[in-house]
Amino acid sequence: MKLKTLFAALVLSFCSNFVAAAEAPLFYGQGYSFVVQDPAAFVAAMDAYRASPTGSKTPNTVVLSQNIVNGDYAGTHGVNVFYPTTASMDQSRAMNANSADWMTFLSAIAAVSTPEWENLFAIERAKVKTAPGDLTNPVTMIYALSVTDGSAFMKAFNQMWDSEALNDFPGNVYFGRNIASGNVEGTHFISFVAGSMAQLLDGINAMQSSDAMARYQKGVKGTRTLEATNVAIELKRWAAE
Repeated sequence: MKLKTLFAALVLSFCSNFVAAAEAPLFYGQGYSFVVQDPAAFVAAMDAYRASPTGSKTPNTVVLSQNIVNGDYAGTHGVNVFYPTTASMDQSRAMNANSADWMTFLSAIAAVSTPEWENLFAIERAKVKTAPGDLTNPVTMIYALSVTDGSAFMKAFNQMWDSEALNDFPGNVYFGRNIASGNVEGTHFISFVAGSMAQLLDGINAMQSSDAMARYQKGVKGTRTLEATNVAIELKRWAAE
């Protein structure tokens, strides 16, 4: 089975009424923030790498987003690289280690952008109504959390996760944890992804006004700190072959 097909099957297996609360992560990701001076050249560099002999074989899916709301960070764009397994992370790193294609790519983006931060994370739960690749320029709102009492937090979060209010959100929802976050605040995050800003905001507003959310807010009091709420729009996606 091709990696692209495998990754799509993994995502599609989590339908709207199914909660993926796996013991192991569903998949992994590495995020990069950039202050981009020439967006067109940045995209062209990514296109060229993914079309290269090395980039066309790398076992990951890459998503480029533009920040709409980014709080204290200066980054204008974000790149998330998603891996289906830890082995695929090693495979990708090995492919790039001595690759001229990779060196050309790094030089090209260095000429038009400045890196700000990077992190390594795992997606542990997902509610997916639409396969990510089938969405056109989806909008994402990310809540970054620092959890200080994991047991109490998860008790309240599990109830919210199973609630009708969250199930009614008209898009995809992801819960993840940071493995290595550098200077990025937060131990965990919750991402809401929708096909438009209207869908995203209307869906979140409906959820925020629900009884389930009121119970969640009461239950998580003192167990976590909300570090940031950021919004971004996806510009382009390069799927693994």
